[in-house]
Amino acid sequence: MKLLTPLLDLFFPPRCIFCRGPLDCEQQGVEICQSCYDGLLDPRQCCSRCSHPLLKQERFCPVCHGRFFAFKGACALNVYRGNLKQVVHRYKYKDKRHLAHTLGRLAAGQIKRCNWPNFKAVVPVPLHPLRLAERGYDQAFLLAEVIAADLQLPVQRHLIRTRATISQTKLDSMSRWDNVRDAFAPSSCVALSGNILLVDDLLTTGATAHNAAETLLFAGADSVYLAVVGR
Repeated sequence: MKLLTPLLDLFFPPRCIFCRGPLDCEQQGVEICQSCYDGLLDPRQCCSRCSHPLLKQERFCPVCHGRFFAFKGACALNVYRGNLKQVVHRYKYKDKRHLAHTLGRLAAGQIKRCNWPNFKAVVPVPLHPLRLAERGYDQAFLLAEVIAADLQLPVQRHLIRTRATISQTKLDSMSRWDNVRDAFAPSSCVALSGNILLVDDLLTTGATAHNAAETLLFAGADSVYLAVVGR
C-alpha cells in the first residue's frame, strides 16, 4: 500500500479538510493547509474561561462574563461557522469519522498553547447508548483518543449519560441548560483525583460541558478544563 501512496497522491492530491485547497508539504501529516492553520484561534486572544475570541479593547468576555462554569478554562480550534461548521457536520452526521485524526491533532496543538496544568486523564463527554446506536460511533471519544495519544495521557470513560436528552441544536439557550441538567453521572464509584481534560466537539452555551465538568468535580477531580473543536 505504501508503494501506491505516491501514485494516489499524483491523481488524488491530499487536500485541506476545511477549504479543500492543496496541502503544503509540511502539513501533510495533518490535513490542513497553511492558510487555514494560520486562521485558527490564538488562545492568548480568547477568553480563558470559554474560548470566545476577544477584541483587543475588550477586558471582559461579552459572552460568558458573569456566568459560572464548572470547567476552569476552554480552548477551541475556531468559531463554529463557515468551513469549520461544515467539517464538524460531516464528522458528526455523515460518518466521516476519519476526520477525528486531523481535528484531534489540531485540538492537542491548541491545548499545548494554553497555560494549563498537567492532566491526569482525558475524559470525553459521552453519548447516550441510544444515540450511540443510532450514529454508530462516539465523536467525542474518537477526538479524545487522538488528543490523549498526542499528549501521552490515558483516555478514561469516567462519565455516563443517564438519560437520552433532546439534541441541543433544537433548543434555545435557556432550554439547553434545562435539557442537560443531571444528565451525567460518574461511571464508577472510584474517586477521581488530579486535573481532568474534558473533550467534546462543540461549546455553545456551555450547558453540556458545565454539567459534565460538575459531575467530574463531585466525583473528586481537582479541576476540569475543556477542549472542543468549535466555539
